[in-house]
Parts: sequence; structure tokens; C-alpha cells
Amino acid sequence: MKTPILILISAFLTVACSNQQATNTPAGTPANPVVTSFSESEKDTLDVQVTDRQPVTQAELTSPDGKVFIAHQIERERLSRYGGSYGPSMGVGVGVGGGSGGGFGVGSGVGFGFPLGGGSYDGPRDGRVASTAKIRVPDMPAYRAHWQQWKVRVTLGEGAAKRVIEVGAPPPPTAG
Repeated sequence: MKTPILILISAFLTVACSNQQATNTPAGTPANPVVTSFSESEKDTLDVQVTDRQPVTQAELTSPDGKVFIAHQIERERLSRYGGSYGPSMGVGVGVGGGSGGGFGVGSGVGFGFPLGGGSYDGPRDGRVASTAKIRVPDMPAYRAHWQQWKVRVTLGEGAAKRVIEVGAPPPPTAG
């Protein structure tokens, strides 16, 4: 009886380990690393969050008539290369239990834990920079009326490495 169980456990472990693909490793720079939303803590303020190898050096909001509103604050944090797990992670546990029910009995067991869907990876850990820019919207009624025509432009890096990404502005927060 022990042999079929050991074969079954070995088969599961073999499949779990051999089915690992490169999806657990950090990918290259995403096509659009910019996420925009309205701040929950600052009224009429747009939060622009970017995770990229280059820091945000400028962020701006452009209205349909060409007016440009520059970010009043940009915070940057370099993400560490260390921490997290890129490959399969496995665990082994041993337990002992006892009890009585008309008699006394002691049991023991060994358990194996392994990820069926792959190893764990908890975010970019490859020297990227997380930048958050804050831009005040000076005329919320105008923004609400035509927000689909507003644009957010983000400049990353400086010099030869400089690049600009433009995305649509987010929908306005619900009035409340």
C-alpha cells in the first residue's frame, strides 16, 4: 500500500517541478507601464503611477484646448533586486497527533506542499523604479465634460535614454 502512495507523490512532484515555465521571471518593460487614477486623499488630483527601469522626470496633463498642467509632486522609489522567489517553492511538513476514543492511539504523517500553478513572484525586483506623480486638475467641471479628450504625458529618464509615453486620462471620480 505504501508503494502506490509514494509513486503518486513522486509523480505529482515531478509534474509540479517539470511544468515550470519562464512566466515566473520578471518580464521586460511592459508596453504601457503607466497607471492613472484620481487620488483618494487629495481632491481634484490625478495620481500617475509608473514602474519602469527609468524614473519619471516629468508628468503633465493636457486639456483638449492644449493647456498643460505639470505635476506638482513626483516621488520615486528604486525597487530592490532582492526578495521574492522566482522559481518553484516547495515545503515539507511533519505532524504527530494523538487521541483516545475507547482506546489510546497515536498517529503520524508526512505532508508535501508544492505550487500547482507555479512558483511565487511578488512583483518587479529587477532594479526598476516606482514613480508616483500628482497633478492637480484646475477645472473639474471642464474635465468631467470632456475627460476622454484629455491626455497624460509622462517623460521617463534623461538624455539619450529619455522617452515619452502618452495615455488617455482616467474617468473623473463620481461626484459625492
